[in-house]
Amino acid sequence: MDKTVNFNDVQALSIALAKMASVTDSPGEKAFPGYLASLVLQIPYFKDHPGNIEMFPLPGDEKERNNLFALVQGSGQACVVLTGHYDVVQTSMYGSLEPWAFDPETLLKKMEQMSQETGGKDHSPSQDSPLAKLRDDLESGEFLPGRGMLDMKSGLAAGISVLARFSTPLERDGNLLFVAVADEEGSSRGMKAAAAMLPDYLAKRGLVPSVIINLDSAVDQENGESGRAVFTGSVGKLLPFAYFIGKCSHAGAPFDGINPVLAASEFAREIECNPDFLQERQSSPGEEPPPPTILYFRESRQSYDVTTPSSVFCAMNILTHSKTPEEVLELVSKAATEAMNKSISTLRERASTMARRVSGHFSIPAKTPLVLSFAELASMAERTSPGIVDKIRGYARGKCPEDQVQQTLLVLKELVPFSNIEGPAVVTGFAPPYYARAEIDQARNLDFITMLRAELLDFSQVTGKSIRVRPYFPGISDMSFLSPADTAAQRAFVREQSAILDSSSTEETRVSIGCPVINAGPWGRDYHQMGERINMEYGFKELPELLWRLVVASLRQAMSRSSQA
Repeated sequence: MDKTVNFNDVQALSIALAKMASVTDSPGEKAFPGYLASLVLQIPYFKDHPGNIEMFPLPGDEKERNNLFALVQGSGQACVVLTGHYDVVQTSMYGSLEPWAFDPETLLKKMEQMSQETGGKDHSPSQDSPLAKLRDDLESGEFLPGRGMLDMKSGLAAGISVLARFSTPLERDGNLLFVAVADEEGSSRGMKAAAAMLPDYLAKRGLVPSVIINLDSAVDQENGESGRAVFTGSVGKLLPFAYFIGKCSHAGAPFDGINPVLAASEFAREIECNPDFLQERQSSPGEEPPPPTILYFRESRQSYDVTTPSSVFCAMNILTHSKTPEEVLELVSKAATEAMNKSISTLRERASTMARRVSGHFSIPAKTPLVLSFAELASMAERTSPGIVDKIRGYARGKCPEDQVQQTLLVLKELVPFSNIEGPAVVTGFAPPYYARAEIDQARNLDFITMLRAELLDFSQVTGKSIRVRPYFPGISDMSFLSPADTAAQRAFVREQSAILDSSSTEETRVSIGCPVINAGPWGRDYHQMGERINMEYGFKELPELLWRLVVASLRQAMSRSSQA
């Protein structure tokens, strides 16, 4: 980037941020806040107030990452907070284009060149394929690709642009705080740390938050009507597991045992992308969480032999608008029970068919399938060997320090022998991470919601494009640690049913900031994929103006309320 930065040019600012690679857990992520601080220091206000830019280390973080806080102070106590994460996902899926994944303008040229080279009749992608959609978007001139351009360097750039604009007048009504956090793509350690310290940070400076605006991006595969939106909440995320335990047998005599792969497969077939699984009512017309999807599906063995697997582990991503952890685990346990029963019935039918063909007799184990929760499994193991759960948890952390889901599988594998249970059986529970549902208090924040809708209507009339208010951001986001809507009892249940204890479900991360939390960011397509791209008109031009209007209106409303008190 040139030494002189034009903070009104959000596109150039976004590209500059994207070029500074900050993949989660990489040295680039560690270095990024230092680069960001040097950039923000070029705003004249911060040249005069360098102490208002502060970097705060993430407590206990082995990667030595920092969050960045940049505060522009004005009159009064009201303060708007703009926040977003600066880490991005890895780039291996770019293949031969990976060297240019962090160089959006060059990547665009390379993608266009590749499209021309493969554009022959025999090689061009089908019209409805993702590659064809990517090609058409890039040819339209409306989108710019690049890792982090959508998720979410452009959101940060829009926030920095607003910060610079707010700092320009000599006299300012209200205060504006910009917060950039690490690790959202990992386990949100950055926002957990920021949310925990934010109340004290503001209080020490005599500030009262009026609204927090998260700048994360939305995905829209159509014309942008769903992506041009302000979200007043965010989905909750759970990662429940079902651990199917069978009865081993030699592969030459499969009917002497019960292969858990069949039950796990029946379970996966019922769960995968099933929009009816959660049975949630629509929070508003057209709004439903994405359906469940399987993220882990594997047996527990580490090597091959000619024995049928003893167990199969299945963990699924569940996003919710209203279902509690108790309700989700109950549904998972019910589906696991039905899968076990159906698989055993199938085995009996097939054994009967085989017996007729070879004039033999096959004896499928007659034991009734056992279904139990992790808490029940842990209790049974503790009765046999007190202290064994904590001991195995420590062992699992040492074996798989970077992967808590693998730790979960290892705990289950090591704990089952101490419980004295035999297959067929299934254990259900939770693996990390846990994200609470986030939502705005409609009654308490009625004035804010009224103001928000009025501002969006006015802005829509100016641009000629609608800006929607949507109740839930459809993907997990840092909003879960800024306005969590769960209860202490729900978190306690998650911890009780978790094979691995994680800070996401502790009371310390259920922080009350005391103000509305919304999300307003860019929109585009295919984040986390090779085709990640941002809609330029909205992200670089309309979004910064919308954010400015929301900042000014929120401060005006808060200061008016304060003067009337």
